[in-house]
Parts: sequence; C-alpha cells; structure tokens
Amino acid sequence: MPKRDKQGMYEKGNYQYEGLIENPSVGEWLKDRPEGTKIQYGSRLHNFCKAINMTPEQFQQLEPFEARDLVWKYVLPLKGEKPSEAKVVMAALKSFYRNKDGVQLPFDSRRGGKHYIRATKKKAKYEIIPEKPQVYAIVDATTSLRDRALLLTLFESGIRVNAACSLNVGHVRNQLFPEPTVPLILKITDDIDSKLRGALIPFYVTGLQGEAVEALRNYVKKRHKQSVDDTPLFITRRKTRLSPKQVWTIVKEAVRRSGLDVKGIWAHSLRKAFRKVVRRTSIDDEHKEQFMGHALEGSREAYFDRHATEEIMEAYMKCNFRREILANNHGKMRSEIEQLQAQNLGLVGMVEELRKELVIMKAELKALKKP
Repeated sequence: MPKRDKQGMYEKGNYQYEGLIENPSVGEWLKDRPEGTKIQYGSRLHNFCKAINMTPEQFQQLEPFEARDLVWKYVLPLKGEKPSEAKVVMAALKSFYRNKDGVQLPFDSRRGGKHYIRATKKKAKYEIIPEKPQVYAIVDATTSLRDRALLLTLFESGIRVNAACSLNVGHVRNQLFPEPTVPLILKITDDIDSKLRGALIPFYVTGLQGEAVEALRNYVKKRHKQSVDDTPLFITRRKTRLSPKQVWTIVKEAVRRSGLDVKGIWAHSLRKAFRKVVRRTSIDDEHKEQFMGHALEGSREAYFDRHATEEIMEAYMKCNFRREILANNHGKMRSEIEQLQAQNLGLVGMVEELRKELVIMKAELKALKKP
C-alpha cells in the first residue's frame, strides 16, 4: 500500500507502478492524473497484473465479461474485510480497461446485483465545515494576491483542489478583462478534474461571484501580464504550477493565522463550505449536484441539460457567497457613526466660534492701526 506522510499526503519514493509507466498504454492512462492518483491506481494495476500473471495489454485485450470475472475474483477476498480498498481496486482496473477504447466492464450498479461493492467513506474523526464568516476570516488571513484569489476561487466555485491546480490563464482571462464578468463561468472538463472520468461526466459548470472575480482579476493583472493562455493560473514564485500539497499548506497556514482550529480545517473544507451554501439555497436538487460535479441519480442525468449555461448561472447567482454583516456588528457600526456625527457637529461649532473670534481680532487690529 502507498504510504502517507504526517500531513496525509503520499510520500515520494520508488513505487512499483513507476516501472509500468514505460508501457505506452499505462503511461497514456496515468499521464494527466494527480500524483496521488498515479500512486493509487498504478500500484493497484501493478499488483493485479502480477496476481493474474498478465501484462496490462493482455488484460485490456480480454472480453469484457472475462475481464470482469478476473477483477471480481481478485477483489472478492477484500469485499468483506476491506470494502473501501476493494472499491478503489475496482475503480482503478475499470478505469484502465476503459481507457483503451471506452468499453465498460459490466459490473452491477448501485441498485444491487452480484458484482457490486457498497462501501462508505470514512469520515474524519474531527472536522470543521466552516460557515461563511469563518471562510472569510481564513481568506483575510492570506498574505498574497494569489492565495486570496485561490481560496476565494475554491470557496465560491466549489471545485476540487486538483481542478484549481489544473486551471490555466486562458480559462478565465477573457472574463476578467477589459471589464470583469459576473458571474464568471467556469466550465470544468474531465481534463481539468480527472475525477469526472470515473463518474463518466464530460464536464460541469460552476462560477465565481463578485469578490472572487475581483481578487482573481487583481492577481492575474499582476502575475500574468505577459502569460499565454496555456500558462498555469495558480503558480509558484518559480512560475511552476501549484500542486495540491502546496494548496493544502497555503490553506493550513491561513487557518492558523485566522485563529481557527488548524486540525479540523483543510483545503477540501472549502469545497464542503461551498456545499453548505448551495444546500441552503432554494434551487433544484439537479443544480445543486451539478455544481458539485456529481453525476445525477438515475434518469435525472438524461433529462438535465448541462449545456444550458444561462439557466445554470441563474441558479448559481441565487447562492449567496457574499460577506454578511452580523446584527451586533451592524448595531456597533451605527453607534460609531452616531458618535462620529456628534463629534463632527462639535467640530463645526468650534470652527464657527474661532471664525467669530478671528473677525473680532481683525477689527481690534484695524482700530489699533488708526492714528
């Protein structure tokens, strides 16, 4: 099994799958995937091929039902003891087999059947899904235009971290200049978010609202004046593409500065905060799931028009990602304004008194000058 470091990221090392990358079919399958996915999927494929004594190409050349039965026989011992591991193995092998010509392995659906594994993801023991005020406290604790734009993009669009890292300047520039467009439309394809491939979703549409658009515009204006369209959007000081691990570090550091609990909030928490805002909005469930990049259940996917961008953006703008002025803050601001107004009236009175004294002094000075 691939090992993780203390931060939960996959440790670097010589993994068995790396020898498979020289194989053209495997290299093509893994080339655009995040490093963690390469390790996860590549290691599972390596172990499976070793167990069945076949090369990856030989496995791909099997008929779908024959390949399905081999995979099922391999994962069956894991089904009872480690259903989550069994599901990851199945996802990896199904993905590799499909990568050749798009043919699916004929496993049963979640509605039931012999060849189906139901596994629930383990939830973190301790997790904070931030409310809007907490999100903006984290955003305000950032120390650069890039980090501010990055965190607002993650929160207001709900895209996964790997998708944010995959964005290029060309995905947003035309909507930022010469004048910003609100909402800014983000079309997330399976080239941007590789997780869409497993759900067979070619793309989904989400957006950005005012503060995120303004932050992104300021960042692009400063860092990408001369950049071409295929330049990575979020870059390091060395102008290389930000990695998910670097985004994780940026978020953790901003959380620490904000005074919130570092242990319970990480980069994916911003996606969950987005979900919380969307869930509270009075829009169709189809739109809510679409904004998350999820496949719609049953026939709803067939009837939902993912190309209806104008309708989707209309639903998106009903989601309120704007900052909120709390009632107690509003009362405090009103009191401060009243105090300032009173001070201003006092200053006006003082100026008037000084003006009268100046007139008297001028008259007395004029009288002294007379012979």
